[in-house]
Amino acid sequence: MKQNSIKSITAISIAIMVFCGLSALLVIVQGFVGFVSPEQVGVVWSDEMKAFQLFIATGRMLGGALFFGLITAFLVKTIKGLKNGILFPASNVRILYFSSPVLFLYNFCYNNGGILTGSSSNLLLDTDDIAISLILVVFAMIYKIAVRISDENSLTI
Repeated sequence: MKQNSIKSITAISIAIMVFCGLSALLVIVQGFVGFVSPEQVGVVWSDEMKAFQLFIATGRMLGGALFFGLITAFLVKTIKGLKNGILFPASNVRILYFSSPVLFLYNFCYNNGGILTGSSSNLLLDTDDIAISLILVVFAMIYKIAVRISDENSLTI
């Protein structure tokens, strides 16, 4: 791979990692503020829905932070792999598979944020969230094949 391509991928990856870090920080801060000072962010705790509200708040905070962390791990491993001449690091396959349910959890909790503020009592299950999570699984499967092909090509003389 050309050195310019590696530099471009690295630069874009670093920009994405900075964005992911800021996004994870935002999600964590919003989550803590929701627990410590709920009135400041509009959270209205309901006795009959409190367990589900806690699930939504915690799932959004932890799911978001974990998903952005997984994206960062994927990019770090990709950059390290490129520097070592590996286009598709095998460890990224597990990250991609694990990212799918984490992304679904984060999106599900994010979309049901109205339950925290009392603006909605209806559960929302968006088909887009299911589709995106499944597309991520397909991408992981394709990536796994690419890892295998890349390994076979590296053995070819």
